[in-house]
Amino acid sequence: MSAYELDHVAFAVPSWTSAGPALSQQFGARWVSGFTQEVFSPSQLELVDGMRLELLEPGSAGHGFITDYLHTTQGRPKAHHITFKVADIRAALETARAAGVRTILENIENPWWREAFLHPKDTGLGFLVQLVETSLSLDSEDPIISPGQVPCPWENSNQFPAQTQLPSARLDAIYGLVRDESLARRALCTVLGGKLEFIKGATASAMVFSWAQGAHLVLEATGTSTPALQALVFSQACAPPLVFDHHLIQALHCDTQPYGPLGIDVLDYRYQPAN
Repeated sequence: MSAYELDHVAFAVPSWTSAGPALSQQFGARWVSGFTQEVFSPSQLELVDGMRLELLEPGSAGHGFITDYLHTTQGRPKAHHITFKVADIRAALETARAAGVRTILENIENPWWREAFLHPKDTGLGFLVQLVETSLSLDSEDPIISPGQVPCPWENSNQFPAQTQLPSARLDAIYGLVRDESLARRALCTVLGGKLEFIKGATASAMVFSWAQGAHLVLEATGTSTPALQALVFSQACAPPLVFDHHLIQALHCDTQPYGPLGIDVLDYRYQPAN
């Protein structure tokens, strides 16, 4: 298996503080790290079992790919990519090429962080997929990166009064629509080694992909809707594992709520029985 973990889902946001305080309060997301850079500035928040949400804000230079991306959304937040950790990125890239999937934005010379993206036209997913080989934890305990980190901007700040924080939630699944099922399966199974199951009781186009660690990826193939990430599915940390069946698909169609800070819908099972 080339990928062993679905590590995080990343969102382009106008600023960290436009989403971070709400995620911290409502989902118990814990600040892990943040870095200010010229082109873009990334920060990560952690949920149960190490699953993370990444917030990408425009960099200090006032231009760059996140700035451009937000221009296409009229400044509204939107899902940008999902990231998989791989044990050997060179082997993963060879697997991708052998499968006919092009790679872009390769940076594999940095010994601490080797990365590449799968070409979106070859995955059929409607969102970017990043592959990363790293031993970094990207937190304050990491001796390689900790000197460059900045503190959480909403902790101990008068601008963001302290509020009751809910226990950390578990991100069970990331849900999206795809236009071409075969391309999605090639990218997620052939290239990334995901385990595929068709969702019980749902249509043949409803699929769940899983890896050894991280959230599941639930996708439905549609020939009409625009491919994109649509929703995040949360539950309590102590809840039984989510059942992936037609009830879940129905809930994803009918019971999600818009979550403005991330520009995505949310299905929150912490306050209702799952299935």
